Amino acid sequence: MLKKDLVAELIKKFPQFSKKDMGLFVDTFFGALKEGIKANRIELRGFGVFTSKVKPSRQMQHPKTKKIVKTSPHRAVRFKSSFEIPLEVLKKD
Repeated sequence: MLKKDLVAELIKKFPQFSKKDMGLFVDTFFGALKEGIKANRIELRGFGVFTSKVKPSRQMQHPKTKKIVKTSPHRAVRFKSSFEIPLEVLKKD
């Protein structure tokens, strides 16, 4: 699903808002999600938990040249889904 598809679905549910307002809402939501992940943890009840961790640098062997290459440290994001399923998912429309 693309961002424009998400905005279109939200407009179907909430027709009183404009496409521009829904686009701003989606941008704000994902911006807040990104900032929460940078702060190491964000929990969305009934959906799951996003956590981030800085992975240290390590040595790897380049597959073609067989040279030893050192990677830089980077942040990795993990997602663990919630065990509970929201009732809206179970209902058929």
